[in-house]
Amino acid sequence: MDNPDKYLSDYDVFENLFWLSCSTITVTKDENKRLSMLTENDGIDYKVHVPTNLKYKHLDIKLYKKNGRYWKNAVEYDDNIIPAPADLLEYEKRFLV
Repeated sequence: MDNPDKYLSDYDVFENLFWLSCSTITVTKDENKRLSMLTENDGIDYKVHVPTNLKYKHLDIKLYKKNGRYWKNAVEYDDNIIPAPADLLEYEKRFLV
């Protein structure tokens, strides 16, 4: 991370991260289990098998976004619906296996 203090000293940066952290992607129980297996943390070692921004594509999980007001009009989304912060991706690089 270039400057981790920026999340505490710059309100706009903090607010953006806050709302990003409140976002969710709905997946099935099986998909969630498969996603959770892409990282390991036993309390001593932390391993990242696939970076956050590539996890859904790696597991071929289709993501959909509302098209208008109703889900019946949903369209497949080609990219991550919730963009991974650049600082997170940089941090994960140290733990990629």
